[in-house]
Amino acid sequence: MDHDKDVFFTKKFENWADFETEFKSWCNDYYQPVNIKRHSIKYNEKIMKDLFDRFRYSNVKYVCHHSGPVKRNTKDGSRPNQESGRIDCQFYFRIKHDTELNKIVFMKKKFLNHNHPIGKLIYKNYTFIRNKELKENEEAYDLCKMLITANTSTYNNRKLINEKFNINLTRKDINNIKKKINFNLFGNQSDPEWLHTWIDNILSEDSNNSIKIKTNENGTLECLYIQTMQMKAWFNKYSNILHLDSTFKVNIENYQLYICLVQNASLKGVPVSYCLMTTGNKDNLQFFYSSISEDNDLTQTEVIMVDKDLTNLDVLKEHFPTARILLCIFHVLKYLKIRVHELRISLTNRMNIVKNIRKLLYDNNNMSAIYLKEIKINSEETDFYNYFEMNWLACSEMWQTKFRKNLFSFNTDTNNHIERFNRTLKDRISSNLHISE
Repeated sequence: MDHDKDVFFTKKFENWADFETEFKSWCNDYYQPVNIKRHSIKYNEKIMKDLFDRFRYSNVKYVCHHSGPVKRNTKDGSRPNQESGRIDCQFYFRIKHDTELNKIVFMKKKFLNHNHPIGKLIYKNYTFIRNKELKENEEAYDLCKMLITANTSTYNNRKLINEKFNINLTRKDINNIKKKINFNLFGNQSDPEWLHTWIDNILSEDSNNSIKIKTNENGTLECLYIQTMQMKAWFNKYSNILHLDSTFKVNIENYQLYICLVQNASLKGVPVSYCLMTTGNKDNLQFFYSSISEDNDLTQTEVIMVDKDLTNLDVLKEHFPTARILLCIFHVLKYLKIRVHELRISLTNRMNIVKNIRKLLYDNNNMSAIYLKEIKINSEETDFYNYFEMNWLACSEMWQTKFRKNLFSFNTDTNNHIERFNRTLKDRISSNLHISE
């Protein structure tokens, strides 16, 4: 049995779809609770579309669901978070796109033992396995939704699903599904009806308020753009510099909230438009920025501050042709630190690279050549310097401070205004509410 299980790690795969199919079968056959680690390196869908479509990732690390140290509340001395699955399981393996073979292969370093029991009953009771079984069984999922909309008790719902489809859901699973389906359990109106009522109320308050919607071919809401009359007044008064960013999971439907923010006379951040989106793809961003341009005068906008999002940058240049687009230096350093610390070189070299990138960020041309040489030397035989040259030096005017000295930007180099606003927003709004609530 163990020998058959290990055969999986000797295989090579032509594409990501083949690997994923085989991997799912391996997990189900041998009851392995294994997930992709968060910081795996994915190909850029925009500039490497062929590689993305075929291989998806250049390098992927898989870890056990129970990996990571136990979450302990060391500040207040309370007991560990018992809802966390972390028990420091060391199981892991890696796959990569082998450019010579042009196939997905397993890397040599791996550790395939768990520090906890595994088995059929345990595997079937993991939350992500239970939910996957339910969603893959269309008949079971439809029955579950019908029982919820009929206000059937959670106990009877679980019992019927278990008896008919042998899917053992918990009370929490049912309650999570209740929140996700587009049905309002506190009244006779559906979610779309509640949203329509809310939009009518906003427009009736002031006819100059702007609300625009974008739906897909199935009638599902893709984008909801909002700008009140007060927001328009702020935009016209303080439009010299715009901050643009998004925040995730602001409601139960997992919409992203895109925010356009300006700095008022006190240099405090003030939101001037919102747009809820299902995803931040090019079409949705086109909708957001075209809505801003239709309702506001963009000729006074000199600077736009964003993080490094290629899709975002391309669309911005279309709608703000006269504005200088700058990258938030906090995000620049944060992203580059992640890339540097993924390199398989010594810690000293990695720290030297980060130190010289920071110096290059604030340099006035006097020492740039020396800093670049240090980065190249410390990168050793990795491809980091080529990556840095192609992706960052090619757009240095967007992130090096020497290029923004004469701009009317209030000496703002980061998107901290909007990051602080996002944090405050998430503190005030529960992510467990529907979009209409």
